Amino acid sequence: MVCLNHKHLLVLFVVKFGSCLVVMWKYRYAFVFLVILWGKVSGLGSMSSIAISYGEYGSVFCGLKSDGSHLASCYGSSSAIIYSTPAHFAFIGLTAGNGFVCGLLMDSSQPYCWGRSSFVQMGVPQPIIKGSEYIEISAGENHLCGLRKPLMGNRRNTSLVDCWGYNMTRNNEFEGQIHSISAGSEFNCGLFSLNRSVFCWGDETSSQVISLAPKDLRFIKIAAGGYHVCGILEGVNAQVYCWGRSLNLEQEFSAAQLNIELTPNDPILSVVSGKFHACGIKSYDRGVACWGYRVEKSTPPPSGVRLYEIAAGDYFTCGILAEISLLPVCWGFGFPSSLPLAVSPGICKPRPCASGFYEFNNGSAACKSPDSRICLPCTNGCPAEMYQQVECSSSTDRRCTYNCSSCTSADCFSSCSSAISGKKKSKFWSLQLPVIVSEVAFAVFLVSVVSLTSIVYVRYKLRNCRCSGKELETATGGFKEESQVGKGSFSCVFKGVLKDGTVVAVKRAIMSSDMKKNSKEFHTELDLLSRLNHAHLLNLLGYCEEAGERLLVYEYMANGSLHQHLHGKNNTVKDQLDWIRRVTIAVQAARGIEYLHGYACPPVIHRDIKSSNILIDEEHNARVADFGLSLLGPANSSSPLAELPAGTLGYLDPEYYRLHYLTTKSDVYSFGVLLLEILSGRKAIDMQYDEGNIVEWAVPLIKAGDIQAILDPVLKLPSDVEALRRIANIASKCVRMRGKERPSMDKVTTALERALAQLMGSPSNDQPILPTEVVLGSSRLHKKSSSNRSTSETTDVAETEDQRFEFRAPSWITFPSVASSQRRKSSVSDADVEAKNLENRNVYGYGTVPGVSDGLRSLEEEIGPASPQEHLFLKHNF
Repeated sequence: MVCLNHKHLLVLFVVKFGSCLVVMWKYRYAFVFLVILWGKVSGLGSMSSIAISYGEYGSVFCGLKSDGSHLASCYGSSSAIIYSTPAHFAFIGLTAGNGFVCGLLMDSSQPYCWGRSSFVQMGVPQPIIKGSEYIEISAGENHLCGLRKPLMGNRRNTSLVDCWGYNMTRNNEFEGQIHSISAGSEFNCGLFSLNRSVFCWGDETSSQVISLAPKDLRFIKIAAGGYHVCGILEGVNAQVYCWGRSLNLEQEFSAAQLNIELTPNDPILSVVSGKFHACGIKSYDRGVACWGYRVEKSTPPPSGVRLYEIAAGDYFTCGILAEISLLPVCWGFGFPSSLPLAVSPGICKPRPCASGFYEFNNGSAACKSPDSRICLPCTNGCPAEMYQQVECSSSTDRRCTYNCSSCTSADCFSSCSSAISGKKKSKFWSLQLPVIVSEVAFAVFLVSVVSLTSIVYVRYKLRNCRCSGKELETATGGFKEESQVGKGSFSCVFKGVLKDGTVVAVKRAIMSSDMKKNSKEFHTELDLLSRLNHAHLLNLLGYCEEAGERLLVYEYMANGSLHQHLHGKNNTVKDQLDWIRRVTIAVQAARGIEYLHGYACPPVIHRDIKSSNILIDEEHNARVADFGLSLLGPANSSSPLAELPAGTLGYLDPEYYRLHYLTTKSDVYSFGVLLLEILSGRKAIDMQYDEGNIVEWAVPLIKAGDIQAILDPVLKLPSDVEALRRIANIASKCVRMRGKERPSMDKVTTALERALAQLMGSPSNDQPILPTEVVLGSSRLHKKSSSNRSTSETTDVAETEDQRFEFRAPSWITFPSVASSQRRKSSVSDADVEAKNLENRNVYGYGTVPGVSDGLRSLEEEIGPASPQEHLFLKHNF
């Protein structure tokens, strides 16, 4: 569709419509706008399916979801944007500025903004004329502009642009139909529909964009940046032309350096502008080209990838990969570290795709309305040495292939050689393929038989030679309520006695309509515990699965769960756990989790660390239990898993809840909450207090140095409060909001071991590191000592006191091996090194000056009052 002037339209109407000339001339401008809008406008305009916010509160990537719902999803570091993203508002398109994001509402055609800005009002910007509707919005650094729908009647040749924000809040009126608008840092530009000329308005003090705007050039798209504008010229070449100051003026920027690259010579499909740079999608291969300033240590633009759409921030750019996945990719400096899984590649339009555009189709509904579609511009032409294999149509993009008769480049030779060799090998493969397929099939069959035999054998051994459901039913007294010792969301736990007198715990799945989920949790726990073996993980003895019954048989934990000891109403039970026993349980649980993260292959993420899942045997040894929600982690523990949140409120990692990115650091957060629970005796969530969330209550007190305020009043203060201070600081590090800032479990375990040694009154930091790794006094390794043990708790406590006096470890503490200590050597925290220095200066121990010692100072975390974003974050999650 070509752009017609007034005279051409008049001649056309006279020839085609004759007597209808008067009517058509009356509405000539509206008709011209509809013609242009029907054509190339679907690929133009600054509003897009993706938008990027930046500024002092962090960068954020927002995009319309790829499921056709038109809902926005935002990921990044600005909590003001993340937690105020509308969950139920459908948007036509998005745009963003400094600290805020705006979308054009689908139902009212009005802008709606969220985030934080001192200049643009969040929600529907005010003032706004009642009933006004917009066809496009564009955000600058601190302002927003919207292009109203075209007027009719006597004012049909007038365009209205409303702006809100810094030095911009006004209703602008322009003569002539405006096709699209684009907002820069302190100015705006528009593109006329009729002659495709560009004009700008606003403040040009820093950019000179208004005075430098070309008067004789015609554009099909423009993109305003920080202090410059770039546009795609009309014509088959589709060259880029830029004007302003930031792309060619050598200024001193503290973090930027001049990139000598000029605007590309390649035809460009789409262009965007950042603060000091610009990027475009190449027309023939959808590759990306960038020019202008770049920040030091910037990630270079991706090579060898194809993009559907791009959007620019201040110093970085993001795009949508032209693949089925529709994954976003970013480059530059300061882009968000987390990105959504898939976003829409364009804006849905309620009309067929025009010539030069094709309808996007990835096999699913991309638009909410069945009459709407996403139209993407076809690639234009083919590179040298290539010819057009498939033409651009309404359903497919243009495809090019190499002309093997005139190769001069390495890529061409490589592609053609592969094609030729493929033909020569086709005959070979036609003869050899049946033989190879037969060999592969036999190998697969053999491996399958061996694997199946191994699995059947292992499960047979686990069933302990006919562990039937009836036998377990008899052992538990028919699963009566009197035998029940615990209950969860999907199962109940019963105490049972087998025929040989062994006391066991039988976990029975609750019969429900959601048997699929129950079965998944049953098999997850069975599979994991079958491959795990550690002194501080609950030991699986067997299982039964028959006639709809799913039963897991564990060793019996005589003292119940840590939750019962900390929060039970029986004070006698509470008194059983003094400070040394509590910290010992914390150390043992930490070792179990450390084994899951660092020594299990592949690593295991528990996902439900809490006090009710820390079980205690008759000798007060701790076991980590309940692996129903556990997942096998990636081989690289730093790589996240994209998983929907699962866990227990109060223990759930806020970053995992917000981003759906699961790492081993999510277990570290839960363990940090567990440490606070052990220290304070308060539940993770307890609404009888003003500060119901234990993290929100305890961390500020730890920062203030008021450790005694968080300690459980049921127990007497130990002789060395500094040990508990050390544990409190470890806990505050574990519950940091960002997973990257939390310590790993091996560091946590090492620090807790040091704190336990200090609490026991050991004269040396290295005292508890003994050359053995056994559960001293455990019922598993010392049956005789267990049977001879006195049932009197008083005698036990007395023996414990004697052992403390002699600086020996109590018999119920597990110590790591020398090898384990060496493995952790590299992960010893700075605080431990500092504590070692203090020991050498003979100031470690009871002679420590009151207050926080230098050896513990590095563990102190500077946690001030919650910022507005953090307050919103905590309020949203807790």
